[in-house]
Amino acid sequence: IMGILEGEMVKARFLCLGLLLGLWMAGCARFPPTADQAGVRRLVIEMRVAGRIRPEYTYFVLFNLSNDPTGQQGPVPVVRPPWGNGFAAGAFTHFMRYDATQPQGGYGLYRVVPNTNLSVFEYIGAPRLSEPPVGANSDRLRFDIDLTQLIPDPDAARAMVYVQVNFLATDRVPLDPNDPTPKVWDALGDSRVELNRYLHTRIDQNRILRNAESGIEVGGDVADADLDVVDWRIEVRTL
Repeated sequence: IMGILEGEMVKARFLCLGLLLGLWMAGCARFPPTADQAGVRRLVIEMRVAGRIRPEYTYFVLFNLSNDPTGQQGPVPVVRPPWGNGFAAGAFTHFMRYDATQPQGGYGLYRVVPNTNLSVFEYIGAPRLSEPPVGANSDRLRFDIDLTQLIPDPDAARAMVYVQVNFLATDRVPLDPNDPTPKVWDALGDSRVELNRYLHTRIDQNRILRNAESGIEVGGDVADADLDVVDWRIEVRTL
């Protein structure tokens, strides 16, 4: 009888040990990421003009997700014929567009289809959050995007470090290469004397970037105050 009892006690000890080991392994298991974690990083972006935001005008925030630490190429405005896509040249992979033509609150995210000479764009959807201009005299656009909206693979999004950004405002987006009518526009830098300024930065760490610290954009460089970009802000948040 004693031998039987001792055997049962040994079995019980092994059973308890197995249960404890199972609980420990469950505690160490990796669960699927939440919806926020899947976004990797969030970009909170603001753009201000000297006058007011007008839905009949068009406002862009352009992104070149290059991962190039030198930032030798980036998005720049198109300002004369031949117009190309009517708004931007240089190098960019994605953009946010705000105007009356966009389906959801005026904001739309787009991806540049590769090997199309910056002429074919795929609609991605709306930003995660967006703030419509409040009141007739609102001077600000504000929206939040998760990096995985632009780069769906979380691992590839997590590996993105260097980007180039430009803010652009224009009264029209001409597509006819022979259209001789001038357009009114503004972008980063002094638009009276330069075309090729853009912001080169890294987004692999939490940070806030402000125009006041960079000095890259100046006010009063375009006559139409509703197109005169005077301030911007980019906040990077890790999810």
